[in-house]
Amino acid sequence: MNIPKYWARSDNPAPGSFSCWQSSNVSLEDAQRDANARALELARKFQAGASLDRYSYGDRPLREEVVQTLTDNNGNDVAVVTRNLYGALILNASSAMFIDVDFASHGQIAPTGGFFRRLFFGKESPDDAEQRCLKQIRAWAARQPGVGLKIYRTCAGLRCLVTNQTFDPTRPHTIELLRDIGSDPLYVRLCQSQACFRARLTPKPWRCGTPLPPARFPLNSAAAESSFNQWRTEYERSIRAFSVCRFIENVGATQVNPEIQPIVDLHDRIACERPDRPLA
Repeated sequence: MNIPKYWARSDNPAPGSFSCWQSSNVSLEDAQRDANARALELARKFQAGASLDRYSYGDRPLREEVVQTLTDNNGNDVAVVTRNLYGALILNASSAMFIDVDFASHGQIAPTGGFFRRLFFGKESPDDAEQRCLKQIRAWAARQPGVGLKIYRTCAGLRCLVTNQTFDPTRPHTIELLRDIGSDPLYVRLCQSQACFRARLTPKPWRCGTPLPPARFPLNSAAAESSFNQWRTEYERSIRAFSVCRFIENVGATQVNPEIQPIVDLHDRIACERPDRPLA
């Protein structure tokens, strides 16, 4: 998994005021050296009139705080829980395939009913969209001999977890499977660059009436740390009234691979903690 432990920023005072972040799994000092070198390189390119490359989503590691790590019996990381840009916890799995299928990418549904739903999205209800996507996922599973899936309902669609087989997220065969079932293209690209599958464990803050975090990892001052901790307390209070997903059904093989069982347990304990609550 391409999830760095250390991040450092460098600000180059040359014309253009270049700032950049670089990462390392070795040490903070190693990340700082790389950041300094990268900022200097960008400044030199700018002064020479060269075009500067720009990163986009999925082209480099995500700058996220590592909150928890799951290891196997050999000490290898099999899953890492991180906190993302907007403060939610994310489960990153090295070989347990998570698949999100959003209703919006398969015939959009409206967040409100009646007139507005018919005007903007047609007559399909959330329940109709769920059944249509379930049919699509079941058909996909039937094309994969022996596959076993857990299917969950999320706020925006359905989530699947393949429970009896492991996958390499960087292999072409895996990418084709994700595309075939209808995964978001940005998610597929992120799986490749991060070398892992991702699933959100806690609600999006704006769905719970909580603002975005006031600071982003890494927190480089006491003031930033204090304000973030206050936000986190408010966020953790607000999400108690919500759940991320609700289990619907198993499809195909029901036996769970021993390598995947700890990930299933972690996911269900956090993401499905309150299945009777609204999804967020």
